[in-house]
Amino acid sequence: GNAARLLGFKRSPPAYLSLTPETSRQIVRGYRGVNYASGGSGILDTTGNTLTLTKQVEYFAATKSKMTEKSSGIDALLSKSLFLISDGGNDFFAFLRQNLTASDAPSFYADMLSNYTKHVQTLYQLGARRFGIVDVPPIGCVPAVRVTSPDGETACVEAANALARGFNDALGRAMAKLAAALPGMRYSVGSSYNLITFITEHPEAAGFKDVASACCGGGRLGAQAWCGAPNATYCANRNDHVYWDEVHGTQATNIKGAKAIFAAPVKLGFAAPINFKQLVSS
Repeated sequence: GNAARLLGFKRSPPAYLSLTPETSRQIVRGYRGVNYASGGSGILDTTGNTLTLTKQVEYFAATKSKMTEKSSGIDALLSKSLFLISDGGNDFFAFLRQNLTASDAPSFYADMLSNYTKHVQTLYQLGARRFGIVDVPPIGCVPAVRVTSPDGETACVEAANALARGFNDALGRAMAKLAAALPGMRYSVGSSYNLITFITEHPEAAGFKDVASACCGGGRLGAQAWCGAPNATYCANRNDHVYWDEVHGTQATNIKGAKAIFAAPVKLGFAAPINFKQLVSS
């Protein structure tokens, strides 16, 4: 929603599964976007039990075929459209839950990147040219992972962060390689990793007081009872917390993050090789 407003829209595009013949009408004529996102899903088909990224790309293909029936010039429209993909965090939470270690990471990265690359290529074949990618945040800093460490109050879990960094580096290289091979493809990788790391290290500068605990939850760091549990409590001021629950950022975090990825100078490291504003205006 925050990204949509920065792009000049009043609100996020509607969820694909909520569409009716009435609300689909503008979409198939190319007047509106669609949101295929699904909570809990991941880059790997084995992650979560909701709509996989594979399924989301299939849904876009179905939308495109309906659009093509209704009007010509859809390819030109899609070439100017922004395709926003933010994925991977849930895959890493699944990796950590399986007690896998750093030695298992290379094959895990390879599986994720081959899936990611395949999906970007499919979208490109369907007419997508501009890709806004959001990388994996420092998963060792979320309350759910901090709570597993004795010094979680003051420090992120470095091993988990190193896991995310290794993937993000490989993702940046994979996107550069794709862009070199696919004529007309442009992309920006927004670094939720660098952004949350910066906020965690300089909370006052970013306007936060608590970078470690969940606003909504229970127990140590608010991460021992989930936000929807009957005995969950929530903090007095969610705007001074980086995390809403054990894994998700607050609205304040999302607003600041969207602004940085969208328009901050590239030298600050929140997007590369260009920022989202340069991606959409090019």
